[in-house]
Amino acid sequence: MPLPGIPWSAVERRARDVATGPVATSGPVDGLVLHGLVTDSRAVTPGCLFACVRGGRSDGHRFAAGAVAAGAAALLVDRPVDVDVPQLLVPSVRAQLGPLGALLAGDPAERLRLVGVTGSNGKTTTSTLVRGVLQAAGECAGVVTTLGARVGDQQRGTRLTTPEAPELHGLLAWMLDAGATSAVLEASSIALDVGRVDGVHVAVAVFTGFEEDHLDHHGTLEQYWASKARLFSPERTDSAVVVVDEPWGRRLADQARVPVTRVSATDDPDADVRVLSWSTGAGGTSLVVEDGDGRHWLSSPLVGRVHVGNLAAAWATGRSLGIPAPTVAAGLATTAPPAGRNTLLRGDTGPLVVVDYAHTPRALAAALQTARELTGDGGRVHLVLGARGRRDRYKRQGLGVSARAADVVWLTNEGSHGERPEAIVEELRVGLLGGTAEVRTVLDRRTAITAAVQAGSDADVVLVVGRGHETTMTDDGPPVAFDDADVAREALGSLPARDREPNVVAALDEEAVVELLADRAS
Repeated sequence: MPLPGIPWSAVERRARDVATGPVATSGPVDGLVLHGLVTDSRAVTPGCLFACVRGGRSDGHRFAAGAVAAGAAALLVDRPVDVDVPQLLVPSVRAQLGPLGALLAGDPAERLRLVGVTGSNGKTTTSTLVRGVLQAAGECAGVVTTLGARVGDQQRGTRLTTPEAPELHGLLAWMLDAGATSAVLEASSIALDVGRVDGVHVAVAVFTGFEEDHLDHHGTLEQYWASKARLFSPERTDSAVVVVDEPWGRRLADQARVPVTRVSATDDPDADVRVLSWSTGAGGTSLVVEDGDGRHWLSSPLVGRVHVGNLAAAWATGRSLGIPAPTVAAGLATTAPPAGRNTLLRGDTGPLVVVDYAHTPRALAAALQTARELTGDGGRVHLVLGARGRRDRYKRQGLGVSARAADVVWLTNEGSHGERPEAIVEELRVGLLGGTAEVRTVLDRRTAITAAVQAGSDADVVLVVGRGHETTMTDDGPPVAFDDADVAREALGSLPARDREPNVVAALDEEAVVELLADRAS
């Protein structure tokens, strides 16, 4: 449904309400009505307000003339531009994107029950689980994650984990039009730092854990943590769910100025929600949690110990939202794993392949633990490992250290983004020094995945990490189509038929897992 236009006077009033300095209007604005806020000159629509955002590599003011030629009716600027349309001059264009993006989208966040999820690892999985819980409670729930935006059976792609504020508010409006009553938003640290979630107030903010990451943007570990902590202020949330199994989580729970539900996957006696026991295998994960209402048995088709904390956090979030315990349990039991998060692939013969998004040292260590648990008798773990070019170089040696837990490591390209793949691999190799893993270098990623699958026995596990759900890869030129799971399926399908060796882990079909666990939960 097209949104009604917003009068210039309302836009100027909202801008003045949030600005930290003077706001001025230039040009004829009598009767001017605006339709949407756009930050990309290539995406301009007739009648929109074009925001001239200053970025790290470009300045939106340079594209103002092109935006006007494409149909922009006015400009949001922090310095006057020589273009003959009305201009709203503000101290910071970026600081206005959330408030004005919300206004020009019809303030959709005010009409939705929202949950925000942040953390170094587990955001996408936890967001997906919380959405499943909301749906089990009878709500039409949307979700915005690294995988894109979804509501009902509709889906839209997103370029960023958390889209720029005008796009995010536009997605919330789209969800409302589709009948949504609630939505779950994955909030990255960079998004919180630059204001992409401004104009959004959530009912519950969730913290899944913390690990050194994105220091190429934040500069220091303290600033990285502070960016995530911004979500847990009274201005942004009513309450919080915080995993407290490491010091950063405990610090956040202690400092948050909103009611906090503390969650522990390690049976911390001071936590409000504690995991007392758990088990995981190719058929899924089950756990027993205890909270103020007693003990609860939960099950999920998600595979791996890393998801125990995600499941506990999603449980606590559902209960914080007032959803009955049996409904929360049913939602967790029937929510399928998101793509590229410990995705299991099994052919008629050959190894079990696990495709995962793990791209930090701690996440890789957890993924390797899961892979080890999934091997059959005498089975080995083959790890296909790379690192993203021009990003987080400091993590590479740490990834190599974690990779020592594998039996065979296949070092390969993960998307060099203009760096030399050979140089990236050598930095990973430094972390492997002193370990016992057999190390092989195959820079072509397709060849590396195929070789690892061909080298694996029926009892082995091949763990392919770093890209997860991603379907394109970038080296020196434009992105090219590449899906780790598709390549692994092709490799499994090319293996010669033979009788499967006994005593190996069998992976259940996803629909069978969901049906089985739903029956258990009922």
